[in-house]
Amino acid sequence: MISFLIKYKKSILIITLAFFIGSIVYLGLDSYRQGAFSTTAASVGGTDISYRTLYKMSEDRASMLRNQGVDVDENLMKFITQQTLSALISEEVLNQAAQNIGLHVADYEIAYDIQTAPQFNAGGQFNRIAYEYALKHSLGMTPAEFESQLRKTKLADRFRGVLYSHYKLTPEEIKYSYKIQHGNMKDFEKNKEEFASALLDTKMETAQQAFFDQFNNEVEIKTYLK
Repeated sequence: MISFLIKYKKSILIITLAFFIGSIVYLGLDSYRQGAFSTTAASVGGTDISYRTLYKMSEDRASMLRNQGVDVDENLMKFITQQTLSALISEEVLNQAAQNIGLHVADYEIAYDIQTAPQFNAGGQFNRIAYEYALKHSLGMTPAEFESQLRKTKLADRFRGVLYSHYKLTPEEIKYSYKIQHGNMKDFEKNKEEFASALLDTKMETAQQAFFDQFNNEVEIKTYLK
């Protein structure tokens, strides 16, 4: 495992950034295509994630790496597929959790996102023909399918914001954690901002993992990836 991580360190970093920083919208928009395989890669509370969705997204990620000069061999492809499935499951979990606590996305929010998206504009204004053409030829989706998935993605992201809003750092917590980690308060003021940012990231990751563990105890999550 260590040798694998060393060998693919650069590729793993690219994949991680793609999934958890710049691809939240992509995960929502590209993961829903017409049709499905007869088998499922995973299910979350009875909602299936198809192998078709998984493999299409995995190949898209692999293509991104190849375009950056990375040699995607069999081992790396397996890693990409596993990461893709984890991302899809996470997105579905967050969406279901948002629905459970009564969160929703208004129609005007969907309309605004679509009408202000550059790829759906012609001459600086929303163009319905350009919109439908882009969906059909780039995503293989109808407007109704696209808008439904966009709503789902925004809803999951909204719940993520609610979850994180409960985990804020206090000045006392930052100082205490810094002293525990370094053994003293030397250079605290100099390093405070960077340390606090890293500490918050760790706290958020812990909070999200705790949430997923609780969700998994209440809603059955199954994976069938071979």
